[in-house]
Order: sequence, then structure tokens, then C-alpha cells
Amino acid sequence: MKILSVENNSIAREIGLKAGDELISVNGTKCIDVLDYEACLASSVVLLEVKQGDEYIEYEIEKEEYEDIGLAFEDFTIRQCRNKCIFCFVDQLPSGKDIRKTLRIKDDDYRMSFISGTYITLTNLSEKDSERILRLHLSPLYVSVHSVNEDIRKYMLGLEKAPPVLPLLQKLHEGGIKLHAQIVYCPTVNEDYADTFEALSPLTETLAIVPVGLTKHCNPILKQVDRESARKVISAVEKYQKRNLEIYGTRKIYASDEFYIKAEMPEPDYETYEDFAQIENGVGLIALFKHDFKEAFDTAVGKAGNVSIATGVSAYNLIKSSADKINKKFGGNIKVYKIENDFFGSTVTVAGLTVGGDILKELEGKDLGEELIITRTMLKEFGNCFLDNMTLEALEQKLKVKVEAIAPTGDAFVRALVKEENI
Repeated sequence: MKILSVENNSIAREIGLKAGDELISVNGTKCIDVLDYEACLASSVVLLEVKQGDEYIEYEIEKEEYEDIGLAFEDFTIRQCRNKCIFCFVDQLPSGKDIRKTLRIKDDDYRMSFISGTYITLTNLSEKDSERILRLHLSPLYVSVHSVNEDIRKYMLGLEKAPPVLPLLQKLHEGGIKLHAQIVYCPTVNEDYADTFEALSPLTETLAIVPVGLTKHCNPILKQVDRESARKVISAVEKYQKRNLEIYGTRKIYASDEFYIKAEMPEPDYETYEDFAQIENGVGLIALFKHDFKEAFDTAVGKAGNVSIATGVSAYNLIKSSADKINKKFGGNIKVYKIENDFFGSTVTVAGLTVGGDILKELEGKDLGEELIITRTMLKEFGNCFLDNMTLEALEQKLKVKVEAIAPTGDAFVRALVKEENI
């Protein structure tokens, strides 16, 4: 492992380590990546083997348990996905368009699942990998299962051969690894989702079922989730939630918010989502938004201004009704604009996949008031760039208005619209 940098006033700096040195092992354990390093660093006595130039040098360090010694390493190479999923969103991206490069990366790396909660399929997991997961206790992990029928699963993953998923999940579960799973539901393909609910309930902490996302460049064999199929999924989810509450004391299984929108049904109560463990999968976002909005709305002091909001099709009704409440109570002039997704296609309705170009197309030339508000999920996690590579600053210049990106929460929404200085 190449050392990228050494922190000033750190133990590593004090013993003479520097950028460019190579860490070979810690306490006799060869360091494959930063996970090995951090696991070994928990000890109060640490023996480092380091390659400096052509020399191999050992350093013995006495420190507090879990105390960091000040080393940063080059990022490890992310393991790429070997699947050819029939619903892969990366394969549905428009070709020849300016699009954020990282969006075209297919990763399927158990380390990234542990570090950042990305979903993996386990199809590229070797025996050595699974043993490492257990040894380092890389928990929790997030796993895409889709179906426990191996023929259906292999078809969905686009593989002729794939290791059976249930024995592997059983091994990880018995080894103390907490598992969060997901099913991407493709109508007419994995209609066995109830069987998957049954099989995964004993092995997982939570299981989310989400509707397949289809762009205008999708695989033609795939079908959209419609009102009828969404209602069937919700009915099965509710049945297993009730069953799991009796057996495990927790619901475990959840349908994403999109199912309720497509089914034209109200989403479950806030309490139903328990600890919101699958919030990143779009499970419980609406209920959480409404809960936090009400708390902030009831205690807010100030006045609403003359502003605009741009949101996706799915969230429009929620955002519009919330803005109307603020207008009525706090005397604002808030306009809400529904942005149709031309970049990916009209079948893509979530706000997080709205691009700068579509916002510009819809709002250019309109009176947007003092500022335009968007959700932070439209932008790169650590930056101000939309998926089509348009920057927030470029959008501001073209629309001639300040654009504010806020967290996708109810309290952030109220804070952005109701301000004491407007009184």
C-alpha cells in the first residue's frame, strides 16, 4: 500500500514515514487495503513493516488503542461488476451525451458496500473474500438479491453461472454479518418476490423492494411497474410486515415510496419505517419529510419570500402541497415547477435524476423570484455538478437567479422558505 500523505505532528511523521513509502504489513498481517490496516491499527502495540526505497524497515509503535498514527493511502482499485443485468441503469444511459463519468462506472465491491453502503450481488465473491469479510467483521453489507430462484436470478443478472446466493447469505449471517438486502422488481420477471421475502426474512436486518428504473434507452423486454402491479407488491409487503412483527418484533420488509405513488395509495405512517434503515433506497422518504416538515412548520417564525422550487415529477405533489401550506401561513409567493426528465426519458421521475439542462429548458425566461431552490440530491455528493455535467454556477448564470441546493428533508425545506429576516 503506497502512503499518499503523512499528517503533521503525527506518530507516523515522528518516526520518519513519508509519502511514497510502501506499507507492507502491520503486526505480521499483509495489508491488501486500508481495511486490513485499520483493523490491525486497533492494537496498542503496532509493528509496521515499511519499504522505503530499496530498504525494508520495521517500526514498533506504542500508542493508545484505536489511536490513528497519521497515514493516508492511495485509493484502492474498485472491483468492477461482471454481471450483465437486464435492468442495469448504467447500460440505459444515453450514449454520446455529456454525462458525469462516474455514473458510467459499474462497481460490485464488497469493500465499498461496507464503507459507503453500495449494493453488491456477491457474484464475484471468492471463498477467500468471504473469509476476509468474516475475519474483519465487515458489517453491515448491502446485497442485491432480486430472487431466490436461481434460474430467475441468473437471468436477471445476465449470467450463465452464478454461485447460489442463499448459502452465502446464510454463512455471512451465521458469522455475525448484518445484511440489508434489496429486490429490484421487474414485472413479469421476478414475480416470485413473496418467496424471496420468505427466504430472506430470517437472514436480513431489512429488505427493500424497489421498482425497476427505466430510461428511454432501456432493455425493450422490460415493463414499467403500473398501478395494479404496485398494489400487488404493497399487499405482499404488508402481509410479511405483519408476520415478521409477530416473529421478529420488526417489520424487516419495506416497499419503496415509488410503489405507493404508482399505486395511488397513501404511504404508511412515519412509525411504520422504524429506524429508516433503507432511506437511501427511497424507502420512507415521504413519511420522514412530512414528519420533519410538520415539526419545523409548527415552530417556524418568520416570513416566506418570493422564490421558486424545481422538483421531479414523483415529488411534485408533496412539494407543491407543502409550499402551499407555507404560502398560506407565512405570506409567501412560492412557485413550484415540475421538471419533466428529457435527458433520461419521461419514465424517470425521481428528483435526484433531474439534470441541469432539463431545469434550464423548463425555467429559462420565467420569473423565478429571488432564488430557485432545488434538492441537494440532484448534485454530485461532494460538488456542485449535475449528472449532465452542468454546474450549479452555470445554471445560475443562464437563469439569472441564485440557485440554492438544500437537503431533501422537511425541516430543511421549511428553513429555506421561512426566514426571520423577512419579518
